[in-house]
Amino acid sequence: MLRNRRNWGAVALILTATAVTLLFTRSDEDSVGVPWEFHRNSQMMEVCRTGILTVMADTIDTFTSTIGEGFLGGAVRDLGISGGQYLATCEILMDSLGWTVQRSGDTLAAIYCRGELSELRAYPGNRRGFYRIAYNAGDPSMWEYVPQERWIRQRAVSCEISTTVWDALWDTALPGDLSGSGLLISSRDSSRAVGYVSELQHALTDRLFVYDIDFYYDVKVGDKLWILIEENRYPLDGETGFRRILAAKYQFVHGGMAEAFPFFHRPDEAESAEIILDHYHRDGASLRTMFLKMPVPFGRISSGYSNARMHPVLGYTRAHRGIDYASPLGTEIYAVGDGTITVRSWTGGYGNMVRIRHANGYETGYGHMNGYASGQSVGSYVRQGEIIGYVGSTGLSTGPHVHFEMKRNGSYVNPATEIMPPADPLEGEELDRFLAEMLVIEAQWSMLVGIDLPVPEVEIEPEVVAEEPVE
Repeated sequence: MLRNRRNWGAVALILTATAVTLLFTRSDEDSVGVPWEFHRNSQMMEVCRTGILTVMADTIDTFTSTIGEGFLGGAVRDLGISGGQYLATCEILMDSLGWTVQRSGDTLAAIYCRGELSELRAYPGNRRGFYRIAYNAGDPSMWEYVPQERWIRQRAVSCEISTTVWDALWDTALPGDLSGSGLLISSRDSSRAVGYVSELQHALTDRLFVYDIDFYYDVKVGDKLWILIEENRYPLDGETGFRRILAAKYQFVHGGMAEAFPFFHRPDEAESAEIILDHYHRDGASLRTMFLKMPVPFGRISSGYSNARMHPVLGYTRAHRGIDYASPLGTEIYAVGDGTITVRSWTGGYGNMVRIRHANGYETGYGHMNGYASGQSVGSYVRQGEIIGYVGSTGLSTGPHVHFEMKRNGSYVNPATEIMPPADPLEGEELDRFLAEMLVIEAQWSMLVGIDLPVPEVEIEPEVVAEEPVE
């Protein structure tokens, strides 16, 4: 359905600039104390407004169309675009910009300047932004995806465990402005609420405190939790989304506390200048061990580390210097530790493989991948828990799994029995900066919560008094 409307947004912008100029510009008489004749400026502004509207009426036209049960091409034709311009527009939207799937309700807008196509915008209903194509003399000259404007905010959450961590987060962690209305009144609102809590719990239980707390056995009724959350706020549609956890405290009802404080820094081995976020204990010790236990979530060991194993494809016995984790085809494979990718290619019997060089002489390998994660290559620095590929059955394989192996100083070791060293703690100038920033964060956090947040009790060792020698 074709609708014609004037580009009032551009007109409003020009009128606003004109009004500001007129209203806040004083004459020489005004500067010496003569009363400001507001009516005179108001009349001048109205004359300018009428003139601008007359010019714009003959200059800018905007047409819109909506994708219904048809397809992209029909919506583009409804905008008055045809011929070579039509073919180029569809090709850019689908191939160059990657808008391959359109849904009913997605909208397009074409802006014409003096009858010539100047710009086209496509608004997918399932994305926070729009595709834009600019035209010069009728031909596409530039195209891009423009993300929706957003701003980042911090929010503090406090809760007490009465049943499960999930229930506690659902009752207390959902922001009041999660949806535009502030209520969960539609299926989209409900889905976003479930997604928000799921992302938050995953970040808390599967990443932040995964080394300190067993959330199956350690959680008790009465435990308390404080979280400092960073959120994305989208002013255009009035919605809020979870971004990440900045800091957290988990206090056990029977005593003890786990803490996580943020620290932004550049890892020593990273070749890029990207600043990353890591979390540390109060004393600067890392929350993480150097490696995860396994590279796939809930993987089942189908073949263990062995010096002599009957190969299921070759049919003879040879060493199996790794552990095979069987998982469904396409399951995400994680880097078990921070490091640099050294191999990312086909390697014969191991099929598609990735190798990563870590600190302290360690190296890990991941074989039989179905495919690699996008945006990575040999030389890329990856973080612990970052996706590097997907489970497959390439090479000499009888089914979907990942072959995981580890070397230390060039020699194979059994990942299942290797004692994983802790990740490097902060030291020197970095430790001093972390301790100073931690005090600021904790004070700000306490202000947001409205109470002085608890801190772990420090155990004081009894003073040993040396006995005087008996003469």
